[in-house]
Amino acid sequence: MKECGRLDNYSKLPKKKWSTGKKTAVILVSILLVLALIAGGVYLYFELSLNEGEAGKLTPEVETTETNKAKDVEYILVCGIDDDEEDSSRSGVGRTDLIMLVCYDRKAGSMSILQIPRDTYVGEEVPTGGTGKINAVYSHGADTQNRISNLAKVINSQFKLPVDHYVTIDMQHFREIINVLGGIQMYVPWDVPYFDENGNQLGVIPEGDQLINGSQAEIIVRSRKGYAQGDIKRLQAQQYFFAAVFRTMKTFPMSDIIKVAPGFINYFNTDYKVSELISLASALQKMDSANIGFTRCPGGGLGKTNGHSGMYGVNAEALAPLLNDHFRPYSDPVPAAELGLPTGLVYAYGEIPGEYQSMGDLNIPTE
Repeated sequence: MKECGRLDNYSKLPKKKWSTGKKTAVILVSILLVLALIAGGVYLYFELSLNEGEAGKLTPEVETTETNKAKDVEYILVCGIDDDEEDSSRSGVGRTDLIMLVCYDRKAGSMSILQIPRDTYVGEEVPTGGTGKINAVYSHGADTQNRISNLAKVINSQFKLPVDHYVTIDMQHFREIINVLGGIQMYVPWDVPYFDENGNQLGVIPEGDQLINGSQAEIIVRSRKGYAQGDIKRLQAQQYFFAAVFRTMKTFPMSDIIKVAPGFINYFNTDYKVSELISLASALQKMDSANIGFTRCPGGGLGKTNGHSGMYGVNAEALAPLLNDHFRPYSDPVPAAELGLPTGLVYAYGEIPGEYQSMGDLNIPTE
């Protein structure tokens, strides 16, 4: 019995000839499929590598723009996490050595960046492990599973600003990240001194336009020693560094980003999805430096307050107009009296006025 449809002499059938055009089309489709698979693999790798880590989630108690309906703006909490060397009981849980809140205005295509000094006094009601400083809120807050929410809720209550997303970076590996990028071409605005663990000055990073490596970048971003104005001077130096990173990112091909990303992606924690980060990076690459601005919290160093020392006090009267002008583009202004910052502060060493500075106005020599 003959099987239905069986071709015993299939080799004798005439071969179907494909035109050159069809062959080319098949080759192109095949290449596109391979590229799609590769891209999908890269995307999946990044999606699996990005995670929230010890930072956890932004819990429902955190006020977001979903809460206040400001859909055209997004607020991103960016923190550099350092080991908590002052508290051995918190081994493996860092403090926020760097704190910034980024207001991304999608509609205007602009960003405003609020720099919050790490030693900012947050009052006695906020759990800080006895320091009174905002940098300890992350590690000493009540929520040990979602540590980023501890800090985000303080931003909500004291600055009256929402938090939609967050990105944290492990400061212990900061230098490696810069080295993976091949260094950063940066204008160093002044001689930056650096010291050993005993406080002895080892040298300076000289003023000028230069390629800085990871170790030098870490000193510029983190060092407070050797400055009369301490943390404020460090925040100013950070502005120049971020401007240099932005300039580098503007010229970085996506292929190069894919190459170096595996080298530093594990040092980040975030609640962003890969697609959202790609969209944000794309928007940032197209943004003019004149549309990116910085402001440092105005205020000054405090004398001993409630048993605490070495703290920075934010002046609510000076901060309120800065927030209203640059961080509330589509919402009502909030007067100083309604901010939740500690009041009655004594600025023992004078005050630093508030200012808003465009990244395009920074003194960066043109190449």
